[in-house]
Amino acid sequence: KKGRRVLLIDMDAQGSLTASLGYQQPDQMEETVSTILGKIIQDVPLTPGEGILRHAEGVDLLPANIELSGLEVTLVNTMSRETVLREYLKTVRNQYDVILLDCCPSLGM
Repeated sequence: KKGRRVLLIDMDAQGSLTASLGYQQPDQMEETVSTILGKIIQDVPLTPGEGILRHAEGVDLLPANIELSGLEVTLVNTMSRETVLREYLKTVRNQYDVILLDCCPSLGM
């Protein structure tokens, strides 16, 4: 409402943020944070805005679903796994004033 460009990134495999914004079937979504981060891991180029949903409330969302659990397993064997999310954030940070990560309450990712 103040004109800020906001990106919400759902980092919870249950997709709680995604569902709370009205996307009732996150497990049916084809493009989610797990597919986007998977492309980063595989060094596949991303198109601008890929996977980001525009919400009526004026915020953008990179949704999550249960596939994120599988990505966590993949990350165990990934070189420089701690930089995967940072690499994605580099691709979008200039398009937003604020980027919020909604994480699940755990010791994992």
